Amino acid sequence: MTENSKKVSESNVTVDFDPDGTRVVTRVLKDSEGKTYVITHRHPDAITHHYHPGVESQDVPLYSGQLAFSDRTDRPYSGNVFFTWQPTPRIRMRGARNSTLKDLEELFGGHDSSDGIWRNRASLTLPLSDGRIPQPPDSSDEVELSGDMHVEKDVHVELGDGTRLEEVRFLVPNGWTANDASMVCDPEAPEYSWRGRTTATGDGWTVHFDLLQGVNWKELKGIGGYSFTHAGRILRTDGGTFTSREAISVLTRIGYGVSLALGRRTPCLLPVGYLRGVPSWTLWATSPVDPLRSSSDWLESTCAARQVGAVVSCVLDFTGNESNLRSFKNALAYYIAANVDVDIHLRAALPISGLQLLTYYAFVTIGPYTPGRWKNAIPKTKGTEWEVRQLLDEMGITLAVPRHFKQLSAVRRRLARNDKSGVDVLGAVIKMRNVATHPTKQQYDDYTVYQWAEAGMLANYWLCLALLYTVGYRGDIAAVLQPRPRNPGELRGTPWSGKAKKPWRVGAKPE
Repeated sequence: MTENSKKVSESNVTVDFDPDGTRVVTRVLKDSEGKTYVITHRHPDAITHHYHPGVESQDVPLYSGQLAFSDRTDRPYSGNVFFTWQPTPRIRMRGARNSTLKDLEELFGGHDSSDGIWRNRASLTLPLSDGRIPQPPDSSDEVELSGDMHVEKDVHVELGDGTRLEEVRFLVPNGWTANDASMVCDPEAPEYSWRGRTTATGDGWTVHFDLLQGVNWKELKGIGGYSFTHAGRILRTDGGTFTSREAISVLTRIGYGVSLALGRRTPCLLPVGYLRGVPSWTLWATSPVDPLRSSSDWLESTCAARQVGAVVSCVLDFTGNESNLRSFKNALAYYIAANVDVDIHLRAALPISGLQLLTYYAFVTIGPYTPGRWKNAIPKTKGTEWEVRQLLDEMGITLAVPRHFKQLSAVRRRLARNDKSGVDVLGAVIKMRNVATHPTKQQYDDYTVYQWAEAGMLANYWLCLALLYTVGYRGDIAAVLQPRPRNPGELRGTPWSGKAKKPWRVGAKPE
């Protein structure tokens, strides 16, 4: 506290309602001089989740009690089920019981290899009461394992009735900070509020993401850790009901949108479905999660809620079509791989494959070309370069080497001396990509690590922009790839801002 600040003591908190039913929370404070302050807000409750998210890298308990494997319901265990982050995110079961003669027969019965090398993860059968998903235990409430037969396995479990749901809540790992998020308050102590909500709408769905209290961003980023940072909720925009199958599909697509925003794999996990306020369905399954680190090529924290909301909305609308979804998720995989963890040579190569994929989508799948006409249009000597150039030109990207990319500029000049038709920055990156993917006499060490790095940075930025362009994003992006560090809030428009879409792209969907 400064010398001029005044100590305050809480007096009381009252809750009232406006005529339209909106809750009004009033908090009265008094300072040390007896002066009264009144703070009023109408913020919604933050989303809560059925399971306790815990803190950084902490296991999340899901169940404790009697359980059995779905194919062996006659031999139940006493055990625990939990979500664990290490060594990779997974659902883990530990149980124990006394062994039976049948167990010994199976133990010495040999292994049937007729189904090949792959095995599905085990599923569990748990007792449900009145159609409710069991309440999660506290970590101190775990069942003590007793018996001579112990088991510990990764499991994949779907519980309850998912035929009719009104909302599904989920958790987001390693999310984002957003200074422009809208206000929410603590449901149990509504006088406390914070900027936490990001909202998206698309393909008939409304999505809310609420920042959890107490996230230690500094520690998470410092160690590249794992933690749930947001609780989310999906509802049909028209208020209708839906099935768990529909929920799983839309949550997967939301995860793709968030992953594009953050530049790393960020799925929606531990969904719980509700009907009339009762938790009646859940899915215990996992997807890969990347450690928390700054890897986005376009997100800006001062307006991240607006950006994330917009891109998730665009992705939901765009991927409502199955063909669109296939093209998008495959191109996104190239972007994430190049962004997160790949050899520096491939970081210059993978984005080109993603750009080729999106080019074919734009000009053939929904565009004016038939596959045959497209194949005939591609020059034999500059096939990949010509293809990618079509999309970059349509997006309005200037193909000049950024002035401060001195290493890549040197590569372009060197290559141009040996090519009478001239080599621009795209041509230089393509030639480096060819060395990485089709090495002949030229080898990786023909280029320095700095030249590979600059080529990879630029190529992946192009792919990031192409993904945003493909899903129809038309908002601002962070001012990246500039010669000086970016100031907070420094934005720029996309290269296609203000441009009309090509006639075949306006409302176009593949046949």
